Amino acid sequence: MKQIISILLAVLILAGGLCSCQLKKDDEKTAETTVMTTVAAVEEETVSETVTETTTAAVQTTAAPTTVPQTQQEVVTEAPEITGVKTITDGNKTVVYPLALESVQKTYPVISWANGTGCPTQLYAKLLEAIANGGYIVVADSSVMSGDGTAQIDSVNYILNKNSDSSSVFYNKVDTYAIGVCGQSQGGRSCINAAQKDSRIRCVVSIAGASTADEARGLSVPCFFITGTSDNIVDSSKWCKPSYDAVTGRAAYASIVGGTHLSFSTHTATMAEYTVNWFDAYLKGDDNAKQVFYNGGKLSTDGAWTDFQNKN
Repeated sequence: MKQIISILLAVLILAGGLCSCQLKKDDEKTAETTVMTTVAAVEEETVSETVTETTTAAVQTTAAPTTVPQTQQEVVTEAPEITGVKTITDGNKTVVYPLALESVQKTYPVISWANGTGCPTQLYAKLLEAIANGGYIVVADSSVMSGDGTAQIDSVNYILNKNSDSSSVFYNKVDTYAIGVCGQSQGGRSCINAAQKDSRIRCVVSIAGASTADEARGLSVPCFFITGTSDNIVDSSKWCKPSYDAVTGRAAYASIVGGTHLSFSTHTATMAEYTVNWFDAYLKGDDNAKQVFYNGGKLSTDGAWTDFQNKN
């Protein structure tokens, strides 16, 4: 079954230009919808099989499943250290935040998260926890077809409303200026579109993002594009790199060596480290974090990464 799913997925990607690509011509829109719906069903079935195979481990650890589909297998070599975060679910929103928020009188930056096609939020639990562990309120919408950015913008509205609600744990705890977006695959595309539409978004991290150069063109907020050298779902040369080239603001680009489309579950610690560094640099104004992304900085010399580039 998995081999059939993988073959179907590959054929659909080649035929349709990837499930989350926005086709421009009116006569192509129907084809795009068909491709996105079909691939979403395929990916959802793959995720379902993965969850089934790891049920015992999930019950024992309460962590999100990390088994990778057959065509995307990687060895799990690391796990992020989580010192204290809390997760709550409120309707279609999942919020992960530092436990200290409940007792400390300070405000926290916000990261609005977008899922990949057909992938539930819990699949990203470890990564979201690691980002929150860096001192961020992470808000994820449950949408699994998020490419246009609207669900991500809705998450921004959600947490800002909670900041004004005296009955909420987030009352007066949100840094309403420091708002970033992060997402994977179609969720990476969502990040670009949300930032283009909403000036409240100050910073972007796109993971294996399926945005087009046209969607990214002219975007001036700081953008970090993360890819994997073995990603056969979102070909970086067709999606991530052209998007990096098209943005006009501060930007960085790098690939995880051996990383696949699902590296968020197999290289969580290193991905979270640099994601948090990017947000620290451009949401918290951390000068040391900014140096990580320049030539000679930590990312450019980290052997776990390759193809490093930066601009502006």
